[in-house]
Parts: sequence; C-alpha cells; structure tokens
Amino acid sequence: MLRAPEQSVNDPSTSALPPCPSSIANKDGYPLFGSYQGSVAEVDLSTLRGPYRLPLLLRPFKHKRWQYGMVGTKELLAVFSIADLTYAANSFAAGVDLRTRDVLFDSSFMGLPGLLAKVGSRPGEGARSEFWAPGAHLSFSRKAGQKQYELSIEIRSSRLGKVTCRAEIQLDGVAPSLTAIAPLPGDGVINVTQKWAALPTTGNLSVGDRNFSFDGGAAGLDYSHGYLARHTVWRWAMATGYVDEGTPVGLNLAEGFNEVEGEASENVLWFGQHLIPLKRAQFSFDKQNVLRDWRVTTVDGAVELIFHPIHVHREERNYGVVRSHLVQPLGIFEGTIKLGREIFQLRNLGGVVEDQDVLW
Repeated sequence: MLRAPEQSVNDPSTSALPPCPSSIANKDGYPLFGSYQGSVAEVDLSTLRGPYRLPLLLRPFKHKRWQYGMVGTKELLAVFSIADLTYAANSFAAGVDLRTRDVLFDSSFMGLPGLLAKVGSRPGEGARSEFWAPGAHLSFSRKAGQKQYELSIEIRSSRLGKVTCRAEIQLDGVAPSLTAIAPLPGDGVINVTQKWAALPTTGNLSVGDRNFSFDGGAAGLDYSHGYLARHTVWRWAMATGYVDEGTPVGLNLAEGFNEVEGEASENVLWFGQHLIPLKRAQFSFDKQNVLRDWRVTTVDGAVELIFHPIHVHREERNYGVVRSHLVQPLGIFEGTIKLGREIFQLRNLGGVVEDQDVLW
C-alpha cells in the first residue's frame, strides 16, 4: 500500500507537534488555539470566557458535535457517524467491498437528541456516543483506563436483512492522535477536533448471510465538537491501512475548515509511531459526478493523491431554515507523498473523501 525508507519520517523537515493541553482554554477562559499531539481530556465549552462565551439563547443553535469512524481491511471499508446538533440528531453507516466494488449496506437515520442520541464531551478515555432509532442502534465508547475503543452497530434492513458490526480499536503502541483547537471565521466561534488513524482493529461485520473479518485491519476516527458557523462548508479526506511491510499508515486532510493560517490545522500523516504535520490541502473534483476520480494535494506539493470512488453516501435535506448537502464517496487512494528528500508511493489504501455544505 505504501512504501518508504524509515529515515523519511525522521527527516528534520517534519516538525513535531507540541503535546495537547489538559483543557481547551487557559485560566482566563480564552481558547488555546493550535494543533497538538495527544488528546484533550474533555471539551468543556462552559469554560470559555470573553468573546468566546456565547449567550445562553444562542448555544442550542451553535453547539454541534459528532463522532465518525471507519474500519478498513484490504477487502472491506465500513464507516459510521453519530451527530448531535443539540436540537436534532442524525446517524449513518455504510460499507463497501473494495475488491468486488459491491455496496454492502448504506443506511441513514434521523433521531432525537438526549437519551436516544448523544455524543459525549470526552474524545479519549470516557468517550461515549450512542444513537437509537427504529431499526438501528449504534454505540461507540472507551471506558476509563482502557486502551481501546469499542464499536457496535446493529441495523435491520428489509432489503439486506440484519447488519451487525462489532469492532475493537486498539491503542497500544500507536502514533498519537491529532488534536486541533481552531478558531472559526464568520459567526463561528471554536471547533475542537481529534483525528486518529492507523489504529489496529479486530472484530467482524455481517450483512445478511455474508460475514467479514476486521482482524488485521486499521481504523480512523474523527471527534469534533464546537460552536460552529451557521453556514459551514468543507472538503475532507481520511485514509487508513498498512504499508506492504505491515507498518500502519493514516492520512487526514481538510480544506475550508480548521485551517486559520498560523492558528490550527488538522492536516497530518500517521506513519508507524510518527505523527507528521502536513501543509494546507486542496481538493479538485467534479461536483456533477462525484464518482469520478478526485485529486487531493497540499499547497507545497508534498501530497499528490488520486482517489478512486466506489460508492457515494449522500445526505440531502432541506427543511427551509436548515439545509444540508453531504456527499461522501468511499473508495481507494493512490499517489505520492514527499517528506524531506524522500518520495514514496501510496496505493490501494481505503478511505473516504467528502464535500459538505450545511446551513444549521
């Protein structure tokens, strides 16, 4: 999938990120904007003060949080999302066979925030996200003291029968997560995101009478939580897997979100036990046909990737004052990444790209 000499990740041109602070704000309640390695214990927006403390009446309309994840092997890619928008909630799960290009399942659900749909305030230890709806239950958690996340999905479909997913995402000996505490333009205030990829995974997926194993696979995770702008637009890519020699590799790139110059960025590469910052990202694709190849690059030319879509998950909703457009193709990345003087190849690496434009 990816091959590179070990010295490429130790090149002095790849600067290390500072360790994550224990909280998102300083003692005066001002956000500690920046990109860090590691996890923040809790995203507690109530600690914000000054211009970052929203009036009470605005908070239900600005407060958004979600937990997203993917689990991939050479044969399979499965993704899920649980989103708590304070006044509403939604969830989806989808999966594809990377070899046959079959769509295994793709289901979306709307729900009620609170007891039936919730994303917690802890991205690391103590993480808890859950979604209930008729015919669906999704749960994602990490107990205090544990070095693993647990994922459980059950969906009943009249067309597919029952979809059941159980996965354990291991954290022993892995590269650190990326945490970005980012200012937002316009009427947005702050977004805190934890991205983590190249995480060893075990478990299984069953779709009707078909069974798949996650053993030997790799997971990618996205926890995001903040006071977001009413109109939010972004492009995003995540990939996770292993190099030919068995070294875990992951990639996260975004454009239009969490990228205020000099403040924060979520663009990173995981390689083995290394977390490597990357420059600003650029996406090129056909909005009229998102199943055509996408091009994903960085402004310095270090990343040059082509994404080959297999299936696209769509969320198109229009409720007047609230509207959303989300397309998320699932597929395979290939291309090159340059670190220092080394250029190495990426091929057959499962992942997703995304185009989102939402008024919420």
